[in-house]
Amino acid sequence: MKEKVLAHIGSLMGGLVHNLNTPLMWIMGRSQLIQSRNEKFDSLRDLPDDQLAAYREKNEKDLRSIQEGAEKIDEALKALAYKIQMASEGHTSVELREYLEMELNFLMADMRFKHETKRDVNLGDRSCYIRTDYCALSCAFTGIIGEVMNATPKGRSVSIALENGAIRIGCPELAFGPEVKSAVEGVCAGLQGRADVAFEESGGFAVSLWLKDG
Repeated sequence: MKEKVLAHIGSLMGGLVHNLNTPLMWIMGRSQLIQSRNEKFDSLRDLPDDQLAAYREKNEKDLRSIQEGAEKIDEALKALAYKIQMASEGHTSVELREYLEMELNFLMADMRFKHETKRDVNLGDRSCYIRTDYCALSCAFTGIIGEVMNATPKGRSVSIALENGAIRIGCPELAFGPEVKSAVEGVCAGLQGRADVAFEESGGFAVSLWLKDG
């Protein structure tokens, strides 16, 4: 299972680099604009107050953009570090809300998930700790998302929720059937004895992972 998680990390490294490079280029561009304005500072001293205020507003806007870009880079790196650390620990304590946040942030390196999937995420605000095999859980969760994306065209809607300690994944565009059930059960095989896999057989596809502590 650990090898599968590490292979998944490797398969998305190109997308991760893209997600890091885009805000980095934005940060560098905004920084250069601020530097250019600062170099003209002495010549701006005699400008009317309204023009000085306009320059100040531009700098403040660019500084906010730099902060936003830095936060995006921070989120991507934290998600990668979390995934590597948890994969190394294997059987460990997992806080499900944090787990889903980190896993979803990491999945943004998958361009199908980022650009071709409408995401509806509801994780609530309650903590829920459970001791389980992180690698088996990660293979199951990302595997289900992967099966949904493989079986549906771009523009699909995927809902992800944490409800009463259960992870629920749904897609109204995906018709539930024996092939879908078999594929999901296959990616969840590592959770056997650690979770109950419950399907909803109406209104498209929906599956819940009821994890057992231990």
